[in-house]
Amino acid sequence: MTANPPAIPDYALTERAQVPEAFKWKASDLFADEAAWRREFAAVKALVPTLDTLAKGWTASPKAMGDFVARLDEIEVRGTRLMQYASLQGDMDLGDPRYQKMKGEIQAVLVETGARLAFMGPDILALGREKLEAYVAAEPRLAARKVGFLRTLRMKDHIMAEGEERVAATAGLFMDAPADAAGMLNNVDMPHRKVKLSTGEEIVLNTAAYNKHRASAVPADRRLVMEEHFKEQAQYRNTFASLLDASVKSHVFNARIRKYGSCLDAALYPEAIDPAVYRNLVSTVKAHLGPLQRLMKLRARMLGLPEMRYGDVYASAVKSVDRKFTYEEARDLVLKATAPLGPEYAGGIGQAFTKGWVDIYPNKGKQSGAYSSGVHGVHPFVKMNYDGSFHEVSTLAHELGHAMHSWLSDAAQPWPMGEYPIFLAEIASTFNENLLMHHMMDTIKDDTLKLYLLDSYLETLRGTLFRQTLFADFELAMHEHVEKGQSLTADWLDAKYLELTRLYYGHDAGVMRVDDYIKTEWSSIPHFYYNFYVYQYATGIVSSMALSEAALKDPAARDRYLAFLKSGGSRFPLETLKSAGVDLATPAPVEAALKAFDDMVGRMEALHARIQAGTK
Repeated sequence: MTANPPAIPDYALTERAQVPEAFKWKASDLFADEAAWRREFAAVKALVPTLDTLAKGWTASPKAMGDFVARLDEIEVRGTRLMQYASLQGDMDLGDPRYQKMKGEIQAVLVETGARLAFMGPDILALGREKLEAYVAAEPRLAARKVGFLRTLRMKDHIMAEGEERVAATAGLFMDAPADAAGMLNNVDMPHRKVKLSTGEEIVLNTAAYNKHRASAVPADRRLVMEEHFKEQAQYRNTFASLLDASVKSHVFNARIRKYGSCLDAALYPEAIDPAVYRNLVSTVKAHLGPLQRLMKLRARMLGLPEMRYGDVYASAVKSVDRKFTYEEARDLVLKATAPLGPEYAGGIGQAFTKGWVDIYPNKGKQSGAYSSGVHGVHPFVKMNYDGSFHEVSTLAHELGHAMHSWLSDAAQPWPMGEYPIFLAEIASTFNENLLMHHMMDTIKDDTLKLYLLDSYLETLRGTLFRQTLFADFELAMHEHVEKGQSLTADWLDAKYLELTRLYYGHDAGVMRVDDYIKTEWSSIPHFYYNFYVYQYATGIVSSMALSEAALKDPAARDRYLAFLKSGGSRFPLETLKSAGVDLATPAPVEAALKAFDDMVGRMEALHARIQAGTK
């Protein structure tokens, strides 16, 4: 805690061009300027038609196949850089139409390229595995595509005749319509009521205001905001139910025409994810809800609440800490926290801070939020909107985890194996958050600050491990309900969501009161349209907790983790993860994560008790 918090530069109302270059990423590492981008765009566009010549008889010999793949790699690498430049620059000033135009131009070229490649899947299937492996052994240029080719062969029983595939592809034109419509309704078209807070202030309850005030320190305000928000959602529950029903039925349609046993099988099979991974996650978390409910009881005591309600779940349990960190302090914390990973990792992180990887502060027109975007053959770019909060320190560690995953994979793997699969995407990022928390808890002396940081970290884990598993549980129930020939009605969705939320948070056990209005929360979750996506957040945090604990104790485990980061997409994701020491086909990693969560709640209880004893 500091009496005079440090000043954090504020460029929120500053034009992008006026922000000091030291605080901006070096987009010039991609292209010096728009003119250079234009020259490269023209060159890549001219290359695309040459694929047609090389495609003729491309599987006739290893050399012919190598010639085609080499040209395709060149177009994809150069085209991706063009897209990345336009996208990254556009995000820095959303009001500048130049970059939107550039994005549209290169997107059209990449779509055209994709349309020219429709023959590849059928040709690989016709070639067969034995001949394909012989080709790969004979032609080094094919090695980087082997996993992709094997993925195509793996799909043999689920690929239809050409005419049927064309119909299925055409159906894709409207498959996303329910998700798009729900998004427009939630974010644009739905009118928002006004709410009067305890201060007398009236706020319009849009998404931003809801997210802010549901964490209010005033119980009446946060509960009012949540209740009014979900009552507002409930007015459109039948419309949302129709959209979600249509979305899930599109998943059922795709699963059945491709001869999968279920929607879950269809979603997981392409990446060779055993459905047991999904089911183990849900069943194991549901069998070990004690740590979550223990945290809720502790927070009720810390907040001085006679009854904990779901409307209190986002409130910080530690009120007295207002600690700001300069960006330089955040940098040093991340460097020290990740130092146990050794000099190679430290060298990459050091480049991020000295070679223009990071765009630090908000500026006028800059897109909100944070992300990391790897660029093959260049370096990752990390977007921040740094405000000095510990949340932003943790976000910096998180995004640099993504960046280092990209950087190490790209250095070790050729295109296209340098891109890691989505299933593994949230491991390196949350691994760094774990290291940061370890470092903070080991070095900070102030118990109140420790309690604040531990509360913040456990809130992140609650939202990732328990909440996302609840979502995965609900999503599986929805699909199984429709697979039985039923429809998703508002009444069914309300009842199922309320049942699960009350189960997870201990409503019937007296841990937390989950009011009836929570039943419509499902209508505001966009991920329910993503076809079994949310469980990966939970498996990611489970994996990173296991890997970070091992790496801090054992140099061999650290080396396995670095090898994991370098693997990219060279294998199917479960193989890559298992080689690092985590087998998600068993309940053991989930059980270990839940025990670690429970241990941290115990540590938080002890800290709180010590602080309370010291104030008496």
